[in-house]
This record gives sequence, structure tokens and C-alpha cells, in this order.
Amino acid sequence: MLNLHTVLLLVIFQDGVNSNPDNSLHFVNTNYDEKHKDEISIEEEHIKEKQIDKSVKVRERRSATSCSETIQRSMSSPNLYVFLTVSSLGYVSWSGNVSKRNLELNWVLPSSRFAQSGDYIGLFKDDPQSYLGSPVVSVNPNSGSYFLTEEQFPDTSILMLDTELLDQCLFHYWIAYVREDRVLSVNCIKTRPRWMREMKDTLGSVPLHSLMIPGTHNSGSHMKLRGVADDTVWYRYSVNQEEDIWSQLLLGIRYLDLRVSYDSETQKFWLVHDFVPLNPLSGAIQAVKRFLRSTQELVIMDFHRFPAGFKHNTRQRHKELVEYIISELGEFMAPDWLGRTVSLNNLWNLNRTLIVSYENGWVESEYETIWPKVHHAWADTRDTPQLFQFLNRSMELRSEATYLWAAMSHLTPSALDVILNPSGGIRILNNRISRHLSTWYMNMWWDKANIVASDFILSNDIISSTIQGNRKREICRSQSLS
Repeated sequence: MLNLHTVLLLVIFQDGVNSNPDNSLHFVNTNYDEKHKDEISIEEEHIKEKQIDKSVKVRERRSATSCSETIQRSMSSPNLYVFLTVSSLGYVSWSGNVSKRNLELNWVLPSSRFAQSGDYIGLFKDDPQSYLGSPVVSVNPNSGSYFLTEEQFPDTSILMLDTELLDQCLFHYWIAYVREDRVLSVNCIKTRPRWMREMKDTLGSVPLHSLMIPGTHNSGSHMKLRGVADDTVWYRYSVNQEEDIWSQLLLGIRYLDLRVSYDSETQKFWLVHDFVPLNPLSGAIQAVKRFLRSTQELVIMDFHRFPAGFKHNTRQRHKELVEYIISELGEFMAPDWLGRTVSLNNLWNLNRTLIVSYENGWVESEYETIWPKVHHAWADTRDTPQLFQFLNRSMELRSEATYLWAAMSHLTPSALDVILNPSGGIRILNNRISRHLSTWYMNMWWDKANIVASDFILSNDIISSTIQGNRKREICRSQSLS
């Protein structure tokens, strides 16, 4: 039976992509098993975890389990909130014109009766708290909770000097809820290079498995949409992010899901989406190094799959990869003997805030700075209700987990998608769920999730949701100790 990778390969050849030498397939592996037969099911992991430690101590419990139902309900109730997102949709016309990165207005009202006559949601080019000028776009708050604008968010990489990594609103765009010339709520798309360190008193002593950590799915599968060459079936079903690794970290991402292949022709390691090479691993390594030298933030690099170039001479190839990682990042890598109850304070005390996890038992046992794999809760579905049901069940099953696990919050295309809908792709699938994700994690799963990994990170509000979720958990911990 044909899997997605085999079908995509066939379509790519028919599409003529392989005629471009820049897109040559140096390491095609159509036999790669997408399902990961050796992965443990959620239920089996849950049972195993219970057997390992039946008498879980207070410090090892997931923090939110002690939050009373009354407090949980009160903190899940909506407050006035506005935020900007960037649409993941992108198109290239026959004439070569590119439509992409349209700004989206999003708002949450405390109740259906909150809005008054004359209230509006506005998109501004100046901070409305300093100067309330005319909005670029204005929307009646009773018209729904979402509005797609024609304003395009710049797709340039975030340029910041390493000595000036500060929170700042990007590219002069703000959203605000305005009533009678008063700004009731305001927000922007901002950098958050030091948000964990700034929340040291809240996060420092909490085990990492009890924190809510924002991440990206297929973090290395990033590429800008800039023309016809970027809008092929090859890339429509391979690109998961638009922001590069440096930008992801500056925006607040702290978990990177990395898939690596080895290209024997170039003798280099590549970040890939299965068999599709997208970016050299060296670029991600240098971005992480630069970020860690400038901040004291946690970064989790999860080397999760090795689709090609590792089948023959397996141990030597893994050794080569790990020793390259250590040679570049060893000064930041935390030792795994810190154990599963490791906290940010432990990492800060050692001045080692990088955790490298690796999907290979031999590697994990051979190197003390390589951590066990991060467990992925992956629905493998293209259906939004099925994704919700799977993630909701995962939250319940892992509510007391004492290991790092990632809720893979994305839709997965099927082989039929490539055959029947070659003009579709991951951007369109992501657009189906991006607004749902913000709501799910803001109001429902803030007390249960650990790592949250999604596609096209600017298309949702996960980073803000995780920061707010950690603040809510602190209230729960304080309440349980009082």
C-alpha cells in the first residue's frame, strides 16, 4: 500500500520538480515507516509510568492536579482579550504575484452582551496606548471573533543585536479594543527572548514536566513563500514553518522538533520533512548557540527522526551526529543525571540550559548529556474533530505524567491528499485549526499540557497561551499550599 511519502515522490516527479538541480533528491527513503511501529501507545505509556513510580511525591506531580475545580472554572472563564495572528495561507498567481502572511484580528469577549454601540476592534500602525489615531482596519466586535485583513505581515527574519534581545512589538502593528476613545485591551506580535528568566519566581522551582512549554512541529522545515518556485506540490506538503530557528526562539519558542537526514553526496546533515531536505542542520545549531550565549533561557532540541542516511553504518552515523552536536553546543548541554524532576533553577545553577533529547537508546546510554526521547502524542489525522478528541484524551491520560511529552497540535495530510488535491497542502490544513488551537489551550488545556508543538507558529496564539497557562498554574500551586 502506498504511503504519503511514496505518493508525494511520484507526484513530484510528474510535477517536474526533480528537474531543478537545487531540489535534487540525494537521500530518498520511501520505505520510511511514518507510523513508528516501535512507539509506545499513549495507554501503554500511562501504564508504564504508573508502574515506575506509584508513590509520586508532591514535587513530581503535575502542578495543576492540585487546583480546585472552582479556581479552574474561574480561570477558564473568558476575559476581554485581543491578539494578532498571521494567516498560514499563501498563494502564487499565474502572473507570479504572491499573496501571503495576511494579518488576522482575533478577540475574545467576556460575554455576548459586553460590546456596546460604537465599540470597535482596530488594527493600528502606532501604539494606540500612546496615540489613538485612525485604525488601518476597524471591525464591529459583534461580527464574530475573527477578521482576515489585507495587511501583509513582513516575512523578513527578525534582526536583533545579541546585546539587545528585548521584548518588542514587531513591524509597528497593534490590535486594540476601543470604546469611546478608550483602549480597553491592546496587543501586538512581539518578541519574547527572555520570558522564562523574567518569570523565574513563578517557574524556577517547578519540574519541566509540569511547565507549559511552547514549541514548533517540524521546526527545521521552514521556508519563505516568495515565488512560483516555492509553490510546488513538493513544498506545499513539506513546509511546516515560515520563521527560521532564530526567529522562533526570539518569538518565545522553547522546544524544537528536529528530523535529521544525512546526505552522502554533500556529506552534510540536513533538517528534513521525511525525505525532503529543507535546511542544513548547521544553521539551526548556530542559531541555538547564538541564542543561548545571549540569554539564560531553556531550549529543548528533540532529535526525533532520522529518515535517511542512518540505515547503513547506523551506530557510526549517530555517533558522528551526536559528536557534532556536542562539539558545537556542549558548553550549554545539561547532563541527564539531573533526572526527570529537573527544574529551571537546577539548569540555571549549572549554567546549562540546553536539553538535547534523542530517539535512540544506544546514544542515550552512551552520552551523559543526551536525554531520553520526548514522547509525542500524535493523532495522525487530517480531521479537526478527531484531532481535538485525540488531544483531549491525551491530556487526561498524561495529566500526572512525570516525563517530557509533546502534544503534536497539527493536522497530517494523507496520501490521498497529494493525489486528489496537489494544490492543497499543510498551509491549508493548518488554517483549519489555527484559531481552534488558541482557544483550546487558552481555556481548556492550560492546566494539563506540557509541550505544545504546532505548525506556522504565528498563525496561533500558543506562545501567549502557554505563558498565561504557567501563571494560572502558579495560582493553583499557591492555593494548594495555603
